[in-house]
Amino acid sequence: MPYHERVQPSLPLLALAALAGASFGLILLPLSPLVAALVALVLGAATVAVALLASPSVVVDADGFRAGAARIEPEFLGDVEVLDRERLRAVLGVEADARAHLCHRAYAAGAVRVEIVDPRDPTPYWVVSSNRPAELADALAVLRR
Repeated sequence: MPYHERVQPSLPLLALAALAGASFGLILLPLSPLVAALVALVLGAATVAVALLASPSVVVDADGFRAGAARIEPEFLGDVEVLDRERLRAVLGVEADARAHLCHRAYAAGAVRVEIVDPRDPTPYWVVSSNRPAELADALAVLRR
């Protein structure tokens, strides 16, 4: 039942982020190739570091369900729906509820929609991105029992 995932960008996206950061070194190329190379190296690495550090953790364990900084106890979890890209677009678009909690990353393979059944909580559901949404839904189903 324990499930842990860090929803990180794929390697090609990290490479693009590094190239985007490093491209700022080109500005300094006419002044000094050495300074330009150093700036490109530092900004490329910093861009990748920020992308990795900003990646949320998704955890299901005996204490409950955590997505990023948000946490909820098992007794308040309702139905779980695995969302493919089309269904996710609808849930985030025309069917969206402004009170919902979103832990969404566009680069993730899919997501789950978890109904919240706490009568004191105005949040109707959570939408949580995952690269393994079916496994996450299975872990949440086990946690609910």
